[in-house]
Amino acid sequence: MRISVWEDEGLREATLEELGENLNKKTWFDIIDPSVEDMEGLADALRVPRHALIGKLKSNYPHVDSYPEYTKIFAWYLNVKESEKDLSLNMAPLIVFTNGSVVVTIGRSWTKISEEVAAEFTSPRIASASVVSRVAYLTLSHALESYEHFVEKFEGEAERFEDEAPPWSKVFYSEVFVIRRETSSLHRLLRHFRMLAEALTDSKAEVGIPESDRKLFDGILERATGAEETTETTQEIMRDLINMHMDTLSYDMNRAMRLIASLTVIVGIPSLIGSILGANTVDSPYSLLLWQVVLISVVAAGLLALLFYMKGWLGVDR
Repeated sequence: MRISVWEDEGLREATLEELGENLNKKTWFDIIDPSVEDMEGLADALRVPRHALIGKLKSNYPHVDSYPEYTKIFAWYLNVKESEKDLSLNMAPLIVFTNGSVVVTIGRSWTKISEEVAAEFTSPRIASASVVSRVAYLTLSHALESYEHFVEKFEGEAERFEDEAPPWSKVFYSEVFVIRRETSSLHRLLRHFRMLAEALTDSKAEVGIPESDRKLFDGILERATGAEETTETTQEIMRDLINMHMDTLSYDMNRAMRLIASLTVIVGIPSLIGSILGANTVDSPYSLLLWQVVLISVVAAGLLALLFYMKGWLGVDR
């Protein structure tokens, strides 16, 4: 675990004891890569119940928990550098924890949350906001950027699949299914993230953010809403493509079955006539010669073939 504190417009290394001694100071502490044991010590240093932190890193969706003693904002960060489409394998938790004075961020080193927040912490556009508001805003903005990356990525995949005319390749269905599954997961995350942003902008909600700073989160709410709507559209496109693909497979199967049925009937006529009359007509009760039997069979089969051809059952569209 690495602990840093904001001081003199930069982050410097700190200790858990120093955090415990500055709980009433309006400053920012950053915790990177804590273990379960570290989280227990962190809860003790913050003087909050252990359940406030322990186990919360595995929470399902972004949310905000507000109590008289503290406020905790939870969100997921998605790893945009991985080529894997499975979002569940590339997620890291981000936590903003405050008691109204000190604010603590908890995350993983690969999220670069410390660098991102520190780089804009003194930005003039947010300099008038409180320390808690600035840290929460920059952390959520950083997390939302990772969501927007996958929103654009999946939207591009949907456009690529739309441009691919049928018949599709054998892997088309599986690829579309993967994108649809991950788009659904992303849509759920964005819906809860949007609800989190709504709570932070709601003047009636007690979420540990000063009312004067609520407008700071309007931009995050707008971005989250737009990303959610785009993802929902992409999800619908994936669903329509899967339905179209299934309809195409069903249509092709029907054509194949009609072709097999047509050939079976056409071939069955000569077989039936040959079985009844027999190949040898000498001394038979029928007054037909062999060539006449063959002619009747060929004509009957030809008429059936013509009928099925006109109906388009022989694999020829009409």
